[in-house]
Amino acid sequence: MNALQLIALGAMILLAGAALLVAALRPAPPQLGTIMAQLNAQPTRRTAAPSGSAPTWAPAGLTAFAERHLGAAEADLVILGRARSELAVTKIGWAAGGALLPPVFGVILAAGGIHPPWAIPAVASLVLAVLAWVNPSRQVAEDAATARTQFRAALAAFLALVGLERKARGSPAEALEEASRVSGSRPFALIHSEVLRAELAAQLPWDALRDLGHRIGVDELVNLADIVSTAADGAAVFDTLMAEARSMRHADLTAQQTQASLANERLTLPTVALFVCFGALLVYPAAARLVGGS
Repeated sequence: MNALQLIALGAMILLAGAALLVAALRPAPPQLGTIMAQLNAQPTRRTAAPSGSAPTWAPAGLTAFAERHLGAAEADLVILGRARSELAVTKIGWAAGGALLPPVFGVILAAGGIHPPWAIPAVASLVLAVLAWVNPSRQVAEDAATARTQFRAALAAFLALVGLERKARGSPAEALEEASRVSGSRPFALIHSEVLRAELAAQLPWDALRDLGHRIGVDELVNLADIVSTAADGAAVFDTLMAEARSMRHADLTAQQTQASLANERLTLPTVALFVCFGALLVYPAAARLVGGS
């Protein structure tokens, strides 16, 4: 077996392993009984909204251990709609894949007549397993930060809509419900589900939104609930809601400008490095001739 055949065989093994890993980690379709249980559950007892049934290929004890050492904030999981068990199984799968990758390469090298020391794949397996274990939690934190930014941007529009609905209607609860029906985006859908669940549970909708704001780590939603709760006592809150919406839009614009400035600064370093390398290529022939002539 020549080197090209070994490379082809190794690539086929890696692709087959990747396909099996994706098939194992792919969430199963949601079941009707699970969805009905979520709708009937009390919002204060719900920790995260599962996006589907978690894979069951991992051992229960290992999954429970992973759930206790997720390294991810509960608010991040809630705003992303991910269950703890789902993230635990994902971390186990990534860690197992990272640990198995060096031995696979070791087998391929051994088939080609190359026998590296056993310590090299062992250390590489440990390092890759740790990195693969940490990566899903880091990705969850980044996705949650992005989701909160999107939630705040949508909440600014929702504030204005609530103000307009409150001015046109007599009930703050109706204003919240009608404003949440406007869009099908995840922030609006999440708010609408909380308002609807509060209505079915005979709970005040602003109390449900206040609890949601605490659970997903969005203080602006807590402020909205406080403002609307004052409207239930007969206070005029139209101007307050509009002012809060303008303030949130201004804060969002400032954050976008800051991110654009940081991205521009990150692009400066590769440009400088490119010019340095280009200058080195121009100077090197003359410097080499000078050194050779001396």
